[in-house]
Amino acid sequence: MSSDVAKGEGSFEVVAAVSALCEQARQATAGTPAEREAQRIAARLQGPIRVAIAGRVKAGKSTLLNALVGERLAATDAGECTRLVTTYRYAPGYEVTAELLDGSTTELRFTRNDGALQIELGGLTHDQIARLDVGWPARVLADMTLIDTPGLESMVDENSARTRAFLDHSGTNPAGADAVVYLMRHLHRSDAEFLGAFMDRTVVGASPVNALAVLSRADEIGACRPDALESAARIATRYATDPAVRTLVSAVLPVAGLLAETGLTLTEAEFAAIRELAALPTAQRTALTRSVDDVYEPASAPLDPAVREALLIRFGLYGLRRAISAVADGEVTSSTELSRRMVWDSGLAALSATIREQFLPRARLLQARSALVALRGLAATIHDPAQSASVAAQLDRIDAGAMEFSVLHAAHLVMSGAVNVGEQGAREVRAVLDADLDHALGLAEGTPDERRATAMAGLSRWRERASDPIANSLARAVADTMVRLYERALAGMGASR
Repeated sequence: MSSDVAKGEGSFEVVAAVSALCEQARQATAGTPAEREAQRIAARLQGPIRVAIAGRVKAGKSTLLNALVGERLAATDAGECTRLVTTYRYAPGYEVTAELLDGSTTELRFTRNDGALQIELGGLTHDQIARLDVGWPARVLADMTLIDTPGLESMVDENSARTRAFLDHSGTNPAGADAVVYLMRHLHRSDAEFLGAFMDRTVVGASPVNALAVLSRADEIGACRPDALESAARIATRYATDPAVRTLVSAVLPVAGLLAETGLTLTEAEFAAIRELAALPTAQRTALTRSVDDVYEPASAPLDPAVREALLIRFGLYGLRRAISAVADGEVTSSTELSRRMVWDSGLAALSATIREQFLPRARLLQARSALVALRGLAATIHDPAQSASVAAQLDRIDAGAMEFSVLHAAHLVMSGAVNVGEQGAREVRAVLDADLDHALGLAEGTPDERRATAMAGLSRWRERASDPIANSLARAVADTMVRLYERALAGMGASR
């Protein structure tokens, strides 16, 4: 008999319980100012996982979001909208709404300028708007809502304050996102400080359970030299082993966001221009892309300078070199082939796969956890004392009884480095978060007697940790969770006889 913990039947049960509690809270707040908040909590639980993209100014957040969506939606220039938290969600049509600080909403006009979304604030200023909401029929947004956040410049500036407020959390107020992708160009101490500010021992903020880092603008490493992406991969590997990073995120991946965005939105006209440059003699091609100034040099190529400038903006110096070389060497012969090559080289496929593998299997559980935190805050605002007490009691029951949340918490403690259970123990804890119980604990194969012996050995091992007199309360909590999992597995073996 196979049991699911983080992504199976148990997860569905706890999500159903939280969903039922959302409905109870909605009924308890009907006709009161708190009803809208109850509806918002329920809608967030039922929607896709919310993934925020955060990072320092000029880290490439909007470019990466565009690459993930496959369209040039997010503005990449320093305009009013880049100072606002902007949510990109799936919708059957096209719509843009501003949520004002007083809680009201207003529809905004928008246009597409060379593919990019241009939002008209209609007389509103950024300090009147809490956040922007963009509904768009992009397939990727059906699985996850993406959130573009203002750049983190310092611990006190206004833009950073908006992002920190959105991603901040407390015991009664969850972060505005269920997961975080953090972009950094170099490992600054402030990066660790910002990430650390988002962490939370109840996994409502960022932790290795629901956060990963991106070494962004990887094509610009070493002044766009030919081995920039290879160098970026080595740097990302080194960052991933840094204790200041390893305790905050599960992985560090190098990504050239501009390369990915342009690859996904490449036009036939752009490919024709690249092909014309690729037809130049080798020496002239090399001279053309030695530096940005050489690209702008009027006599350096047959194309109009304005076309070359547009190519440089779209491809970057590194991408322009790679594209021209790929066409000149016959590695690609069409815009479709060049598009695929650029996207693959960019590292976007690896990032997308990591997001799917790390965030999506845990999505419903992370969302349920965020909903519980929000409901705890809502319960205190319910006017009817009996109704308020009933919701609070249900919250306590779910919080205490859901094994899934215990597993989530244990994984957070181990992956963040707060608890050291050794290499084998850490593998077990991480495995039960994302795999069905029998496979995670190594009980899926073998004879019934062999499987029972393996389970008994694991149970004994974790019971010993749980009873260790010098272990702290966090370490005992992890061990107790694993003991309960092995006991559940053994009970399942008995039931299947």
